[in-house]
Amino acid sequence: MTDSVTGMNPCVNTGLDDSQIAEYLLAQPQFFERQPSLLEQLRLPHEQRGSVSLVEVKLDRQRQRIYELEDEITELMMVAGENERIFRVYMDLMPRLFECTSVLELELCIRSTLQQQLRVQAVQLVLDPRAYPDATSSAGEQLERLYRERMASQLVYLGRLGKEEKLGLFQDSLVNSCALIRLGAKGELGLLAFGSADGSHYGPGMDTLLINQLADVLALLLPRLMAAEQTCHERG
Repeated sequence: MTDSVTGMNPCVNTGLDDSQIAEYLLAQPQFFERQPSLLEQLRLPHEQRGSVSLVEVKLDRQRQRIYELEDEITELMMVAGENERIFRVYMDLMPRLFECTSVLELELCIRSTLQQQLRVQAVQLVLDPRAYPDATSSAGEQLERLYRERMASQLVYLGRLGKEEKLGLFQDSLVNSCALIRLGAKGELGLLAFGSADGSHYGPGMDTLLINQLADVLALLLPRLMAAEQTCHERG
């Protein structure tokens, strides 16, 4: 019996294997231009339609790639939109920080803004007692341990904490990933910490431009507010 497409007996041994045929077609990109009828005659098995031509296979693959590109573009647009929203929240927050008249007001302003507008689940400002005497007595040890064990030679740490570290920093064991940012050139003022229940929310590779800018603003404002509060205490 002969093949209805080629007119050749399928049992005839041509002496060519699949790799040789593939190499020949790759080396002869004009082959199907010279044999245009083959594009319609050759059929490939298809799960839903039984068999399809090479042209249909190519069109299906092009459609699939178009769908994938459309999904990628949609995802990029969503990410860009979310990034713009986050940027606007931070830009609106910055001038309000300069209006704060105390360290507590500053912390509450940051916490309420980020929790309400960006759904940051935990926000903690830990100040070094050497810079801010009103800080809790345990803050110094806590900062020293975090700087040594989590932030050696780093200004920012992104990732997970141990259970005791989470309880000590956030008073919440449900925080599964965090961002820790030193305040001051070497963290001498303290630490700003963000926490999320999502274990993958904060991690290596995350962009830190905005939180670094926030830390820079706090490094400017905190000494002024600390000094003002200290002066009030002395006068009182």
